[in-house]
Amino acid sequence: MNVTPISAELRTIESFLEVEWLPESSESYKIVSDDIREAFELIVGYWLVFFLSSLGVVTNSLTMIVFVRQGFRDSVNVSLFSIAVWDQVKCLAGVIYRLHRPIGLVRPVWGINWKWMSWPYLIYLPIFSGYVSYALATYVSIERCLSVSIPFKVKSLITPPITASFMVGLSLVIFGSFSPMFFIYTIEYTFNPFYNASIARVTPGNLFYARDGLISKIYKFLGIFYPAIFCTIMISTSAIIVFHLRKSAENFDKMKGGKSTADEAAGESSRTSTTLTPREVKVTKMLLVIILVYLMDFFPRLCKYTASLIEPEFFAYRKYHNLMLVMSNVMWILDFINASVNFFIFMGMSTNFKKTFYIIFPRCSGNENAKR
Repeated sequence: MNVTPISAELRTIESFLEVEWLPESSESYKIVSDDIREAFELIVGYWLVFFLSSLGVVTNSLTMIVFVRQGFRDSVNVSLFSIAVWDQVKCLAGVIYRLHRPIGLVRPVWGINWKWMSWPYLIYLPIFSGYVSYALATYVSIERCLSVSIPFKVKSLITPPITASFMVGLSLVIFGSFSPMFFIYTIEYTFNPFYNASIARVTPGNLFYARDGLISKIYKFLGIFYPAIFCTIMISTSAIIVFHLRKSAENFDKMKGGKSTADEAAGESSRTSTTLTPREVKVTKMLLVIILVYLMDFFPRLCKYTASLIEPEFFAYRKYHNLMLVMSNVMWILDFINASVNFFIFMGMSTNFKKTFYIIFPRCSGNENAKR
């Protein structure tokens, strides 16, 4: 297979890692060949992810600008802005890590060193940031479920400062629980006579082996535990939200249709508890779409970490290294789609968001302002 100089450099340094980490019999476990894995990593894991993460940097920047302009008098703005911040962290990390190929075009050794010096941090940072945004989206699903179930009580209890406190607290807990993974690898330099330069290499540190790999085991467990909990909550709250949206629509139709005095009185009483305003319905539907996008991203991640927990060799630089990388790259695609798509959901489903965006960027509106 023909390779560019930078890909040849990458293959060389990866061979160092495989010689040190993989058992001698690893060839018999290669369900996915090295050539297929390398092609998949280049096309999907690099170019497609680089495009999506770059798109996410732009869309999340725009989203945060709009929410800052709107202000944070509404708890929904607080929670959605917080999600955009963590999605931005994810996308920035994805872009910065993948700069190794442009850097490698200037000097291949620099690209190699950039990749492996940043690998222990910028590979995990998008994953952990994604878990935080999942947690915040789960909070949004709970808050919206309560808002459509007991709207008047919730509005007085869930204020913007309370929501901000939950956003910060959840971020610290979720991100903090994964943070030890940043320290289980060490970066060493090995002189390569072929390139006449020192090449960075990632090796497992003392924490990697501490207590029979306890940190890695906890990481795998949390990789299953968090998605399982978040997914269960989101599915349950989404079902409740859909029920109340339908109930609200039925009550609205009854009031609109004109009933008897007794029916009107009953309808008025029902409105105070189950009928939502048109704005509340729009906001709820928009948040429901965001929740569903997260649910679609959950399932493959849950499968991958379940497999890694059942089969310990289904992990980086172990027996099923190639298969794990292919699955990981598929998950990267879903992750970065999830991290970049919210802006388009807001533009398509939120009139206030769209208006604010066109006020900030009037040249993007075309004839939209004239129509309004």
